[in-house]
Amino acid sequence: MANYSLDKQKQAIAKNLIDTCGLQRAFHAAKQYGWHDIADEISDRINRGSSEDNENATRH
Repeated sequence: MANYSLDKQKQAIAKNLIDTCGLQRAFHAAKQYGWHDIADEISDRINRGSSEDNENATRH
């Protein structure tokens, strides 16, 4: 899990990838281009979304 914050340019790249492709495709694109820190950030967002989904499912 990434325990650091990306600089503004890399945050913009991650946001653009996610907005354009969705989380899973953005993750794979970042890995393909060798943007490992961006891929880690996207992976963290995927994991946070999964844990939030699980929490919401148990509340219903």
